[in-house]
Amino acid sequence: MKWILYFAAPVLLLLPFNNWYQKTLHLRSTVIHPQKTGITTLHFVDESRQRPLVTEVWYPVDANEPSKSSSGLWVRCDEARDAPLSSAKKRYPLIVMSHGFGGDRFTISWLAEILAANGYIVAAMDHYGNTWNNKIPELYAKPWERPKDISFVLDELLKNPQLKDRINPEKIGFAGYSLGGATGMWIAGAQMGNVPAQKIGEFCAEELPDFVTPEILEKVDFNEAKQSFHDKRICAVFTMAPALGWLFDPLSLKNIHVPICIVTTTKDQVVPMEANAKIFASTIRKASLKILSGEGDHYVFLNRASLVGKRLLAPRFCEDPLNVDRMKIHEDVGKTALEFFNRHLQ
Repeated sequence: MKWILYFAAPVLLLLPFNNWYQKTLHLRSTVIHPQKTGITTLHFVDESRQRPLVTEVWYPVDANEPSKSSSGLWVRCDEARDAPLSSAKKRYPLIVMSHGFGGDRFTISWLAEILAANGYIVAAMDHYGNTWNNKIPELYAKPWERPKDISFVLDELLKNPQLKDRINPEKIGFAGYSLGGATGMWIAGAQMGNVPAQKIGEFCAEELPDFVTPEILEKVDFNEAKQSFHDKRICAVFTMAPALGWLFDPLSLKNIHVPICIVTTTKDQVVPMEANAKIFASTIRKASLKILSGEGDHYVFLNRASLVGKRLLAPRFCEDPLNVDRMKIHEDVGKTALEFFNRHLQ
């Protein structure tokens, strides 16, 4: 026995070092600043709701695939458009992504690029009627159409000829920002509580004063929001500055069984963490909460603006205080997202 302990002791002492080494090795192999990703645009239509759902898909590509620089309002990595998926693996986990209120499928593409460069297929759609270039007042007041979009696009991706055999249907996650974070709660199993229609109307009138009139709100059946939009195919949910904490029934939040990672900031005045992120984190059993310190606000989770974007976008979307480095925040949040999804989807 003494001889066994004599030889075993060095091995036992090395175990913590080995765990540290494996974690360090993983971090070294993580791609936080992708040079390129595969990308393709898919056009889906949900005929039952008359909703076109333009969907962008990012994915891993082999190193020898040619790529071109991207354009638009946001800083994005080079794209290998319509290139074949990487041959490194037969199947890849899938992340379905939801943009914030009035955004579009590109506003948090920085996260899609990081995930794709690290072995994920990522799909983000424009939520019809709730994008900056397609404002439909009635649909702005019906955010529960968003989780329906997620499930519909997921259906389409899993039967798409180019993707269905490359997606691992047992490894599907969700990522969302702001109203997209609330979309993730619906998808995870949250349901609307007994919120008076008057309160919802007051919220819409306060948040959407420019074009959602009382006449439009009278036409909206808010009872639709009380049904379940739970999609059991989603195994993990990652949210940034999730909204509508007041809308959901606490019991439904307690009954969520999928792991949820929540990231928020202390300076968020649009979606204050006390009334949103902290409510979700304290009620959902498998939720973890990461609070970013510093002066970064709600919009720090958006992409960095390109030169064109800086000329066209409202300053609040692309200009940060001098002591805020949006790129470094994206690095930090990107690593958190990767660690979360690698734990639950790989």
